[in-house]
Amino acid sequence: MNVNDSMNILNLVGTVTQKEIKAAYKKASLAFHPDRNPAGAEMMKVINDAYNSLKALGETVTSSVVDSNSHAEALNEKLNAFFDLNLKGVVVEVCGNWIWLTGDTKPHFKLLGKDGIGFFYASKKKAWYYRPADYKSYNRKNNSLDEIRAKHGSNSVKRGTRAKIAA
Repeated sequence: MNVNDSMNILNLVGTVTQKEIKAAYKKASLAFHPDRNPAGAEMMKVINDAYNSLKALGETVTSSVVDSNSHAEALNEKLNAFFDLNLKGVVVEVCGNWIWLTGDTKPHFKLLGKDGIGFFYASKKKAWYYRPADYKSYNRKNNSLDEIRAKHGSNSVKRGTRAKIAA
């Protein structure tokens, strides 16, 4: 995951220290913990990737993020909306600040599109995507999904099942 994506996920701006990164990671971990959030397991993968990316960069980290945007909130909202639909045959993948839906999406286009949960269709990639509204993409190249995965990292998402506790 690149620095700007990681900073947006952890809601950080400008130049930050490792102490500030760790504090933001703990705050995000509490907010998106699987015990508090249906999409928590998937969000923890994203948050862990963001933290590990920033942790590896040294004592201070600087990015070009100028506004505090909690992209984690937006991603979490869309993941929960998607999981509420309980669609079969659709593969979910989080790449940086983007969610990609592939697989058997054709029967579900009305549920996924702008009149549904608000994903957009990328016809060249044959996939649906979501990115936070304020996310600025400076790369207008026609990258394949494999190139996007290589650049931003990738987490395949599967809806976890929770063990039921007997009363």
